[in-house]
Amino acid sequence: MKKIIFFINLFSLFFLPACLDENSPNYLNVEGAIKDGASLEAAVIGLYSALQQSDYYGESYLLTSEGHTDNATTGGYQNLSLDQIGNREVTGANVISENIWTAIYRVIANANLVLKYLPAIEDLDSKQKNHLEGEARAIRAMAHFDLLRYYGEHWNMASSAGIPLVQVPQEIKDQPSRATVAASYQFIISEMTKAAGLLDQSVKDKSFMNLHAVNALLARIYLYKADNEKAAEYATKVIGSGDFQIMDATKFLDIYRSKLSSESVFELLFDSQNRSGYNGATFSREDAIRPELGYMASKNLQEFFNARVGDVRNNLVDFSSDNNDVTILPDGRTQKYRGEASKDNSAYIVRFAEMYLIRAEALGNQKGLADLNFLRQKRGLSVLTPNQVSTSNDFINAVLNERRAELNFEGHRYFDLARSRKIKSVLNIEDFRSVFPIPNREMIANPNIKQNPGY
Repeated sequence: MKKIIFFINLFSLFFLPACLDENSPNYLNVEGAIKDGASLEAAVIGLYSALQQSDYYGESYLLTSEGHTDNATTGGYQNLSLDQIGNREVTGANVISENIWTAIYRVIANANLVLKYLPAIEDLDSKQKNHLEGEARAIRAMAHFDLLRYYGEHWNMASSAGIPLVQVPQEIKDQPSRATVAASYQFIISEMTKAAGLLDQSVKDKSFMNLHAVNALLARIYLYKADNEKAAEYATKVIGSGDFQIMDATKFLDIYRSKLSSESVFELLFDSQNRSGYNGATFSREDAIRPELGYMASKNLQEFFNARVGDVRNNLVDFSSDNNDVTILPDGRTQKYRGEASKDNSAYIVRFAEMYLIRAEALGNQKGLADLNFLRQKRGLSVLTPNQVSTSNDFINAVLNERRAELNFEGHRYFDLARSRKIKSVLNIEDFRSVFPIPNREMIANPNIKQNPGY
């Protein structure tokens, strides 16, 4: 596939169920738009463009979840929705959350159009066609999983609070109900597994969905589902592939100073023409003041790193009074998204270090400690002894701390606390806030969707 990044494409239309009138001026007839191999390939490339939306992997999906945790505080110019996130008081009227929901379902809508028209394409060989189908299925599955993490009780397989599963292009009259959490996982895993069987194994471009990315995402999905055996199995597939390498402590910063490092499994690229929002939201410029920034590193994160002597990841947060305006202090700024001129910061969707953390957690304190210590040593820390993590709870806390050190500002902390049932004890908020509310606009448009408990 040609390596092209678009922000505007013909297939980016999405209809919120019952939100648009049947004669809406926004209606676009795509009948016949995907009619041959070239237009199919363009439509699949368009899926990556849709992932780049500022309300999805262009900024908000990753950073909003961080702003809801002890990793970050929020700023902004009297932005009510941003204040709700920083105060951990998100409501169904929150515009940021509403836009995330809409952006993800737009990706799903695009993927459904690709999968609808793909079978009729005749001018591609089966290998090419299968690979394109695999990409579309994998992206659609990832989008559903990303929705489940934000808006569904993803930690509870017995819960009815899953997400609407949208598997075909929607019409105005369609009003899908929420699936159960179990059914949500069943669909997501089934789609990812189908994708794995369709993708060309020789394609290894880390800026596109490939077999390694699918296996890595399956490892993550199974971990959230608490299927530890499968999580370890898929993490091992990626670790054992030989196509990735954990950097030494002296080279760690290269992950964020270069594109597609040896630690990237799936990295969504931006460029100086198609910029992401990460720099503007977290750093902006040298003399930025608090109201100009969306998300800042919290003082709590500084205290966390102060207790981790030698951890090179501490170099990626700056709480210095020399480098931060007084309005930002005592909080600071993440350094993961520097590059104020180009603002072409990548979205790190899956990194190789996460595979060691997933496998460590899945294997438990007796078998997983080796993976945890391997990563710790690569990041400049001493090893943990078996006595220090002698219980399962001690080990889980150690893994969560390592995940916080490794993955802060990459969109994992909120979900980690939710799935480990530590939202209340760590963030001092009610358990029901382990999940975001379904946007009010969506429930008004679709009476079949019920709100999450507690909201």
